[in-house]
Amino acid sequence: MRPVSFLHDTLFMNPRILLPAIAIALACSLAGCKTQSSMTAKSTECNTVSIDIIKSRYSREGSTTVWCAKCKNRLYLCVSNPDRSRVECKEATPDMCE
Repeated sequence: MRPVSFLHDTLFMNPRILLPAIAIALACSLAGCKTQSSMTAKSTECNTVSIDIIKSRYSREGSTTVWCAKCKNRLYLCVSNPDRSRVECKEATPDMCE
């Protein structure tokens, strides 16, 4: 059996796997799930796939409302409110995101 065929038969043809995956994706899109990358993209001139959320003291401390991101050789410090309805990113210096 070819790997692609196995993957297709296992994941896409099995309703016990496919239906929950579709339900989760739909619920997430309807609920407006916002990742740090997508929020950074909206606040900067970067697209989501070119953003790297970097390990910083904020992530090490467990913060989900403050993070550092890198895009186009620029470093950004981003802040959001707890419900993630607003975000602001500003260019940062490396010492701000250690």
